[in-house]
Amino acid sequence: MDAILSFALASMKIVGAVLLTRLLIENGQIWQEDRFLRDHTLIVADGVVRALQPADAVRARPGDRRVDSRGAYVIPGLVDLHVHGSNDCDVMDATAASLSGLSAFLVRQGVTSYLGTTMTESAEKIEAALAAMRNFMERPYSPLLGIHLEGPFLNRDFRGSQAEEHLRPPRREEYLPWFAAGHIKLITMAPELPGGEELMRDACAHGVTVAIGHSGASYAAAQGYFARGASQVTHTFNGMVGIHHRQPGFFVAAIERPETTFQVIADGVHVHPAVLRMLLRLVGGERLLAITDAMRAAGLPDGRFALGERRVTVKDGVSRSDDGRLAGSTLTMDQALKNLMRFCDLTLAEALPMVTRAPARAIGVYPRKGSLQAGADADIVFWDEELGPRATMIGGALIEPAPDPCIAATADV
Repeated sequence: MDAILSFALASMKIVGAVLLTRLLIENGQIWQEDRFLRDHTLIVADGVVRALQPADAVRARPGDRRVDSRGAYVIPGLVDLHVHGSNDCDVMDATAASLSGLSAFLVRQGVTSYLGTTMTESAEKIEAALAAMRNFMERPYSPLLGIHLEGPFLNRDFRGSQAEEHLRPPRREEYLPWFAAGHIKLITMAPELPGGEELMRDACAHGVTVAIGHSGASYAAAQGYFARGASQVTHTFNGMVGIHHRQPGFFVAAIERPETTFQVIADGVHVHPAVLRMLLRLVGGERLLAITDAMRAAGLPDGRFALGERRVTVKDGVSRSDDGRLAGSTLTMDQALKNLMRFCDLTLAEALPMVTRAPARAIGVYPRKGSLQAGADADIVFWDEELGPRATMIGGALIEPAPDPCIAATADV
């Protein structure tokens, strides 16, 4: 036990175990929305955060388990709204084994909620991926929170690494069954396509958040799109029309809508750190959502990899198609958080909302996710500011123990 995490009950180390006792998480720096609190105890029961109380006010009960955080930061689990794959797995593999491998990798990086993100493919391959993800979401303690449908309804002039031969205008007979299943939480689309505005209305009617991406929408048209329901920009500055002082494009229209949020691949390659700093100054941390856009090469050495039906080359950690286009990333969310701090000269408290609260709020699951408020799911990461995630819990259950313990247990009460 001491070689991994000595605080864990044997039952807690098995995903799917039922937790019947309270956990008293002590001696940590516990996140509460805008600051870290010391000398407090986070109380977890039945998979949910029940309370945060001053340590000297907590009265232990028989059966309670005390979790000594040993000074670690106790933060909400990280939330990634845009991830295709990692660890040689991809959601388009459409298998439980691939989703299991992807989920295990992400949890090791402190991700407790993610949207499995599709690629532009045939209807049959997309439907297979959606079905596999719907089934995987039903597993106990699954970090797969929902589905991000990226494509196939994208502008071919801004397709990036999306497969051109499978791009198509939206057809209700194709997408309405996908929405009706109820698991798609986010769609990236180009609303300027024929049928695009109808797709946007249908998505909103089904509770799906609409992001504009892989799009050449004009400023004037985008003003209408954002007024009628679009609320997010996909991987800002990538796969989109640029800014011109006489043709501002949809980015400027989004800036002017205070409810609109901006995904950013925070790897320092897709967006230069100086531009990331500019965006943060323009919109603030509550509107900036760090994403990875990771593909199956994340976590692996450089080499050749599949991305949909294509092959890409990863060199020095950067993934490119054979024509030189950036093709997803190898970024992880724990590194994205560190990059935000480094690129933008932020403290952990200043950067943390961009990987927790802001993405959770952007798809309507805050404060159940991305928070340690009373009533939130007990998705918790024990974070070392230098080393990153040391242990991860989902629903109060230990999912990923640290190889070098930074937290430990006292005896049962």
